[in-house]
Amino acid sequence: MKKVILISLVTLAAAGCTRMYTLPDAPPKAQWQATQEVKETPEDLMKRFLDAKRAAIQCFAALADGRYDTALTWMSAETNAWYDAHSGGKGAAGALETKTLEINGENIEFDPVGDVFIRDLTDIRDDFGGRKDDESATRKVLYAVNASGQARELVFVLEENRWRLDSPHIQTDLLTE
Repeated sequence: MKKVILISLVTLAAAGCTRMYTLPDAPPKAQWQATQEVKETPEDLMKRFLDAKRAAIQCFAALADGRYDTALTWMSAETNAWYDAHSGGKGAAGALETKTLEINGENIEFDPVGDVFIRDLTDIRDDFGGRKDDESATRKVLYAVNASGQARELVFVLEENRWRLDSPHIQTDLLTE
């Protein structure tokens, strides 16, 4: 009889220990509060702009100097692949050097500086004409502006801890304020 009582007590104790800690029920959904998005400081935003602008200047300078292999290191993997795919077998640097792309079986001439950035570049800005840009911690939009006040949107992406021009196309529309 002692064994039965002892086994019963052990069984009851074990059953009671399965829920040693219980969490309270969640409040009604009407009382849930959304968490705040982490707001970036003005310093964080300025750092992102300056880092992307430095990358833009490096890429522009390499294209302007004809250092196409270096310019490609300042371009995204997708952009490198696009130039390679449209190089007619010359490779991405070869397409930039010959200033010719093969698109839909047709050879198209382009200016690596003027068509990727803008002709007669005078400034690289963070905003242009009050446009709302789709930006994040890994995507930054800049504007290459010429002396006539026209601009071309430049998208930079953060790859391998480095800002790179993401431009898998040429001759995008020029913007005016």
